[in-house]
Amino acid sequence: MKMKITIIIVILFIISLQAQQRVEQKLSLAQSYEQIGDYNSAAKIYEELYQMDQVNPQYINALYRVYIQLKNYAALVNILDERIKQSPDDIETYGMLGSTYYLMGNEEKAVEVWNEPFKSGKVNPIFYRVIGNYVLERRAFEIAIDLYEKGKKASEDKLIYSFDLAHLYSLTMQFDKAAKEYCLILATQPAQRQVVEAKIFETINRPGALDEMIKAIEDCSDKNNLSYSFILARLYSEKKDYQKAYEIYLYIDEAQSSKGTELYNFARQMFSEKEYKLAADIFKKITSEYPDSPINSQASLGYARSLEASLFQNYEKTIPTWKKFFPFKKFESTQTKEVLEAFNVIINLYRHSEPAYESILRSAVIKFYLLNQYDEARKLLETIVKEAPLSKSSADAYLELGNIAVIEGKLDEAGNDYNQLFNLMNASDEQKNKATYKLAKVNFFRGDFDEAKKNLSKVVTNLKDNSANDALELLLLLNPQMNDSSNLVTYSQAEFLAEQKKFSEASELYKKLADNKQAFVLHTISSIKYAEMLIAVDNYTEAVVVLEAVSSEGEKNIYADKAVYLLGKINQYGIKNLSKAEEFYQKLLADYPKSIYTEDARTQILTLQNKPGT
Repeated sequence: MKMKITIIIVILFIISLQAQQRVEQKLSLAQSYEQIGDYNSAAKIYEELYQMDQVNPQYINALYRVYIQLKNYAALVNILDERIKQSPDDIETYGMLGSTYYLMGNEEKAVEVWNEPFKSGKVNPIFYRVIGNYVLERRAFEIAIDLYEKGKKASEDKLIYSFDLAHLYSLTMQFDKAAKEYCLILATQPAQRQVVEAKIFETINRPGALDEMIKAIEDCSDKNNLSYSFILARLYSEKKDYQKAYEIYLYIDEAQSSKGTELYNFARQMFSEKEYKLAADIFKKITSEYPDSPINSQASLGYARSLEASLFQNYEKTIPTWKKFFPFKKFESTQTKEVLEAFNVIINLYRHSEPAYESILRSAVIKFYLLNQYDEARKLLETIVKEAPLSKSSADAYLELGNIAVIEGKLDEAGNDYNQLFNLMNASDEQKNKATYKLAKVNFFRGDFDEAKKNLSKVVTNLKDNSANDALELLLLLNPQMNDSSNLVTYSQAEFLAEQKKFSEASELYKKLADNKQAFVLHTISSIKYAEMLIAVDNYTEAVVVLEAVSSEGEKNIYADKAVYLLGKINQYGIKNLSKAEEFYQKLLADYPKSIYTEDARTQILTLQNKPGT
């Protein structure tokens, strides 16, 4: 008897297992149809499964998904209504049913259904968020806001709803209300400041958001809660009201006894925003107010660097940056002495430190480029590489030593300086690439074309490098099938003279090649280079003649687009015939749409069109 019972149980178990397997296979097949978008086939199988087990929420959810896709709303309403009758406490079903009515265009009925679970006295507040998810699925933001407000009122944990409400208020352009929700969060949990800050800054670029956020947070701000202060300071910075931001950071720094740390971070931000005067004032404030601060040396360097940046900003206004070549001229400015003195303070006060060696480097750069004091600049740079070859400034020091040597015509010395950089463990890839390109040019100037090609081949492997385009151009010229060696030697000599700012001498050699039509590629590029030498010495009349001859050849000359571009530049900045300049830029866009100069040409056209008198 027992054996028979056991066999029956086993048989029943096997039958049950097989039935379950068939159900799982059907479910898997339906899900596959749904994934590929065959909703009709999926619906048929889900309907079969639902008829077999009408209380299984998995099948109801599946029918909800596919019926929504098929717009079979009537059938869906029947199923969901039946589900609610069977399980009136199933909150998800109310969400789905309301969503269905909303899609049917019956918003009033949708709202009624969504609110139905909350008519009874005691309701789990989390249910407001469950229904809210369905409301948001239909992008019914105002209805969702009403639900979340009720949920916040009913819930002990109001912050979870404040985050949701702040997001919804931002979506609906009610930024002042969003800010009030963020204020509630900060008042309750100041540690949430970074999260709140991130949320705020996701929306402030929308019209009106920044001003409304600032006003609302100003109204609810509490000075005893620094979270408000941090956010307000960032918002003021975003509005470029830097003075107000500065005042807040002063308060934060004092309240936290940070000894200038918060001010230092703000000063660095102002430096990156090119607000050099304010940056200098803040760095100076740190060194004056907190002489024992651990960041004093960095603040002193920041002060000097801010003064230097302002100095170079003024220097750049005096030089023709639109030209590729222009002579070095001593820059006369009362600022120069002030900047050098600021760097000297660091050099003497923090001897043999990173800030001191960076100050020596920056002083050398000023003496080299602004004061044209090559010997003094060299002495400073040599101090760095001799005393501190492992400092962060040593790689740039070797690069500048090489640059000075090239200007002075000392190619062996320049090559040695650039080579030294590869022995430095702290030299960056960018610095090494720059040194490699400069070495290629030194070898080219020497007439060692094979060695130059090796260097150039290394540079062009990284097309993101700033020197890559120039390296490619020079590598093309070094192709023996393109040019003969004697003409290439002449061209390299001209390039060396141009690098030394000896424009008149260089122009003679470029002209010689430009006039030699047998020089192949060198003939065409030398015409451009000859024009650039004429531009360098302000001989615009002759430069225009040369460039017009090149541009008249059209696509036969691979440098015709550059010639047109330079004609635009000469007329814009040199001759100041602005209407003519615009004509050339327009010609460049029309005739050479794929030129590398088109982007700047468009920019210059917009500038000229917005300029009075053009």
